[in-house]
Amino acid sequence: MPAENPERERAREELAARLAAETAKARTEMRVIRGLWVLAALTLAASAVLWLLFGGRDQFIARTSGYDAQVLLPAWLALAGLLSAAAATVLFMVRLMRGALGNIVERQVRK
Repeated sequence: MPAENPERERAREELAARLAAETAKARTEMRVIRGLWVLAALTLAASAVLWLLFGGRDQFIARTSGYDAQVLLPAWLALAGLLSAAAATVLFMVRLMRGALGNIVERQVRK
């Protein structure tokens, strides 16, 4: 059984180290993405509760201008929820593309 080429073994170890680093980075990114989705869900739910149960909708229908916190707070919370969901979606798509490209590169390196 021939001895392994030291360069090939070193390259294999380097690839394994890079793959482990990329896996750790992906895990961290997915935690951030999940956190953004949780934030989006919480802010949108709070917005809906404030709007429907605490008089935001009634005041919006009754007044023509100059809204109070009953209308403005749910609106800002809904906006924060939408921005958080958009950021989570964009980050997820970037992560997905990076993962696909990483698989292509890994396949090429193994050849």
